[in-house]
Amino acid sequence: MFLKRALVMVLVLVMVLSVATLGIAEEEKIKIGFVSAAFFDEWCHNLAMAYESLTETEYPQFEAILMDGNNDAEKQINAIDSLLQQDLDYIVMHPLPGVEPALLKIQEAGYPVICVDTVPKSDELVWTQIGVDEAEFGRMQATKLAEVLPENGTVGIAMNSLGSNSQINRTAGFEEKIAELRPDVTIIDKQAVDSNTAKAMNLVEDWLQRFGPDGINAIVCQSAMGVQGVVECLKAHDLIGKVYVAAQDFTQPSGTEWLKSGATIVDVFYDYNALVRGTYDTILAYEAGADMPAQVMINPSVWTIDNCDEFGK
Repeated sequence: MFLKRALVMVLVLVMVLSVATLGIAEEEKIKIGFVSAAFFDEWCHNLAMAYESLTETEYPQFEAILMDGNNDAEKQINAIDSLLQQDLDYIVMHPLPGVEPALLKIQEAGYPVICVDTVPKSDELVWTQIGVDEAEFGRMQATKLAEVLPENGTVGIAMNSLGSNSQINRTAGFEEKIAELRPDVTIIDKQAVDSNTAKAMNLVEDWLQRFGPDGINAIVCQSAMGVQGVVECLKAHDLIGKVYVAAQDFTQPSGTEWLKSGATIVDVFYDYNALVRGTYDTILAYEAGADMPAQVMINPSVWTIDNCDEFGK
């Protein structure tokens, strides 16, 4: 009887210790809030979801809370205000233009300002960017189009939101590189479509009416949703393969399918998982005593019909 009681007491003690250990493990998790630019944009949504999925597969020491900015600065500001009321260790942003006052609140609250992909415009803020040389996207697109555009070719650019880091630098990178490689090529128009499929479709419709189906040789896109709208409009006008499309974000399975069908000729991508790993690794280094770096840069990659089957392998 004594042995049975002793065994029961040991089992109870083990259970208590297990629960206590679990509680400590939960308390020790590094809690981050991530504010997305827009869940409706496929690439942005995949980036946000990676913050959650990688805590389950590679970074169990983290816990992530995800918020949607819906491509609206005011909604991002409200999301930041909400996160500041919670017991978090870090707040990570995919910032839209206009959220700088809210980022200043993050800084004043004692958090390091961590920006993924895009960055703010402010002399008062100090931030760490987990991102890429945005101009390289445009340079890579220009390099491929320079190989295929006819003499005196024409290009339209369907840009991201005006004033955003990606819009400014991706456009500049393309313009500089195409001018270097193909000075005969003319950029006939460039307008923002705000990562919106319907806006991209309407813009291409406008271009086809203004310039005619033979008056535009290529369209440069700066977001996955923009690519989708461009491709759908060209398909409706039976112009797939007749107007070159330089894409970005290489969303799957559409990105590979578009390359194989000739709907796009090049797609530039940088891995949202790599951005999240860069974020988590930077925070872990900071927790261990390292300074927050100004930048952690991820290299983009170029995908064409020649290598698209290798994606994800």
